[in-house]
Amino acid sequence: MVVRPSLRFALLLLLLHLTTAVVVYLMAMPSMAKLAIIALIFLSLAYYLVRDVLLLSSDSWREILFNQDGVLLVTRSDVKLTGQIFNKTFVSPLLIVLRVRVEGRRLLVSRVIFPDALGAGAFRELCVRLKFS
Repeated sequence: MVVRPSLRFALLLLLLHLTTAVVVYLMAMPSMAKLAIIALIFLSLAYYLVRDVLLLSSDSWREILFNQDGVLLVTRSDVKLTGQIFNKTFVSPLLIVLRVRVEGRRLLVSRVIFPDALGAGAFRELCVRLKFS
């Protein structure tokens, strides 16, 4: 399944980061602290937009493939990661939070996938595979 950029995810990230920045701005704290925190919020927004929405980062997922052993993730830099789908993966008709335990890594790798990132048929197929695996 080829992963494409998702407009829904971009809008959700933008809304959440802007809301967080407004909350920080309204807090009673020194102006320099507010400015530093808001700068970090916008750096976070830029990072996740580049990695997960625009798929421009070298570790952005380009393809998700299933095999008998688990899942194969192909990144933008053509690195192939094999792993097992973690049991805390969240599947709903609106989005999927795919959590994978990649071989050779201690920490889990997680990505949020919206239907417009895969197409209706591929998203439905992924939902079914994840629910019954």
